[in-house]
Amino acid sequence: MIYITRKEHFSSSHKLENKGLSQEKNEEIFGKCNNFHGHNYYIEVTLAGTPDSQSNYVMDLKLLKKIIGEEILDKVDHKFLNETDMFKGIIPTTENMAVIFWNVLADKVKRENVKLYSIKLYETEKNYVEYRGEI
Repeated sequence: MIYITRKEHFSSSHKLENKGLSQEKNEEIFGKCNNFHGHNYYIEVTLAGTPDSQSNYVMDLKLLKKIIGEEILDKVDHKFLNETDMFKGIIPTTENMAVIFWNVLADKVKRENVKLYSIKLYETEKNYVEYRGEI
């Protein structure tokens, strides 16, 4: 098994808020993240597979870049996540974002020789989430 990774960047804003809770409870749970704010995110999409017999690529990274761009970046870059179709009714925590991105990409990257292995989403230089499709 060989693992390949494409790293991309996007900037988005959000507000962490559970609409089923009081403002006081939201402030208690989310702190200053309950206010409108933004991040410069980095996403790492890792695929696991075996090289194709003709190209010897697990997947052409130009193709992976295109898929990530069309399916993720075009929909979240410079957007207020709470108002996007992708996060309608979902609190856009980094954890939820990683799961949603997995769900969007898993079928798009799957081939006979390759599958999605992990999504790493960096919210800051020091904080990131990794999701491998299990929950």
